[in-house]
Amino acid sequence: MELIVDHARIVLADEVVSGSVAIAGGRIAAIDRGRRDHASGLDFDGDFLLPGLIDLHTDNLEKHVQPRAGVVWDPTAAAIAHDAQIAAAGITTVFDSLTLGAASGWHARDELVEPTIAGLEEARTHAMLRIDHRLHLRLEVTHEHIVPLFEEQNRRVAPMLVSLMDHAPGDRQSPDVAAYRRRYLGFGMSEAEVERHMGALIEGSRRFGPANARALGARARAANVPLATHDDASPAHVALAVELGARFTEFPTTLGAAEAARAAALPVLMGTPNLLRGGSHSGNVAAGDLAQSGLLDLLASDYIPSSLLQGVFRLTEAPFEWPLYRAVATVTAGPARAADLDDRGRIAIGLRADFIRVRLVRGRALVRGVWCGGRRVA
Repeated sequence: MELIVDHARIVLADEVVSGSVAIAGGRIAAIDRGRRDHASGLDFDGDFLLPGLIDLHTDNLEKHVQPRAGVVWDPTAAAIAHDAQIAAAGITTVFDSLTLGAASGWHARDELVEPTIAGLEEARTHAMLRIDHRLHLRLEVTHEHIVPLFEEQNRRVAPMLVSLMDHAPGDRQSPDVAAYRRRYLGFGMSEAEVERHMGALIEGSRRFGPANARALGARARAANVPLATHDDASPAHVALAVELGARFTEFPTTLGAAEAARAAALPVLMGTPNLLRGGSHSGNVAAGDLAQSGLLDLLASDYIPSSLLQGVFRLTEAPFEWPLYRAVATVTAGPARAADLDDRGRIAIGLRADFIRVRLVRGRALVRGVWCGGRRVA
């Protein structure tokens, strides 16, 4: 055995047990219940042993590449820094979310996609990364040319997850047009710029949105790439997601949409910042309300990597009172199923040895160690 972990509280698929875990060849070789002392074992001293977290959606890499408006950082250095932050948060598989077909006024995000991917690939090629990085392309269906843009990108580096977005104000994420206008004026855009931006999105949604969504859905199915929809707000949106072959719905904005997703057996993903803050920063449905209604299946860090693990333990507290193993599944086994990753997401014999050591300190989950493929990385 390469490694034996002793005296751990092991979070399995349906229970938490005390015992030991043995690692060989980068995989879980044995799980022993009960207290046992191995001469060369690593003593977890009663800390939790969880599967490595799987983050299906984070914008964190984009923030490292463009830390301020108008400032573009070296993409390889950005990838390395992003990777270190993700690993320290207990995440061992991350889907780096990059936007393609950015809304008018934000074209710089499109221009950064290719160099960002190149920086990530350079860091991966030269073994500078600690964990497993996968590409998640967020496609804006309001963009007239999003289908050829996606096809071109797919020929260069194929994504491992695709999500479809329509950010036109008046629907989905931003049903309140006046609030949307105020928010974008706060970004420093002039009134004329905001009106052009809003008009382009609304017109793009009307003219191109439905056809683009169906074309992109067909291409994702043909390539066997998992597909998600973004900001579903109504049963009609969910029906379209099911028609497109979506594996899950990201950040539904209303209780009605989440209920429709449950009726259609479509898993619901919400952001842990929403859960921890007690509500959506956009004024949409609260993740906590969905959790209490039994409508929350998956969690993603969205824009704060460290929030993912904190969200897990928040679900074990009042008013939710979820068993720890159920909460852990929202960031491990659930995302693994959604993304077709059958080699990880659980502490089970034969699976990848992606696991983390966690201790609760003054009610906060502290990551004390991270192993990816049996190798300690943080």
